[in-house]
Amino acid sequence: MWECTNVMGKLSVLLLLGVGLLPSMTVLGANPDPVPVADMRHIKKFVAVEVQTQGTAEKLGISAAELTDATRVTLLNKVPGIALEGSSGPSPDASERPNQLGFFTCEVWTVGEQYIAAYHVDCNAGSYTAQKTPGNLWNQAILGYGPRDEVSDAVRKGVRAMVELFASTFAGVRADGSGR
Repeated sequence: MWECTNVMGKLSVLLLLGVGLLPSMTVLGANPDPVPVADMRHIKKFVAVEVQTQGTAEKLGISAAELTDATRVTLLNKVPGIALEGSSGPSPDASERPNQLGFFTCEVWTVGEQYIAAYHVDCNAGSYTAQKTPGNLWNQAILGYGPRDEVSDAVRKGVRAMVELFASTFAGVRADGSGR
């Protein structure tokens, strides 16, 4: 009974925030506490922006390459003035310190390929120094399910919402400079 109440509480908060992505049930919030983001104010460029897929994603029409491209474009548009390099991490000859290099990665898991399919989108972001201390990562997740034909769009919208949420957090940290 408590688990049902807890899920309904999260769903109610989600609906109040207007974050619903599908008529299906969607739950947001892998990180209910305030996001520890102090390291993000030093980021000068993103050197790893990637979306990976697992499970039945490809069978549902969810392409990791397309999601990665869309994520990069959205990040560039939502975080002006920050460069984006197409690599998979910091290069050994980089002039920047690791805390000046950022990353944004998402993993998309799907289950089912018949009438109903479930999905989980989990995104992490931060500076490369934060990767060594998971408590300092920005992390958000979406969990949902729906008709097979609608899950692909829900995942795309979910990843975009994650990028926009991160961009808002990132801009706020850089604007106030305090690292909250």
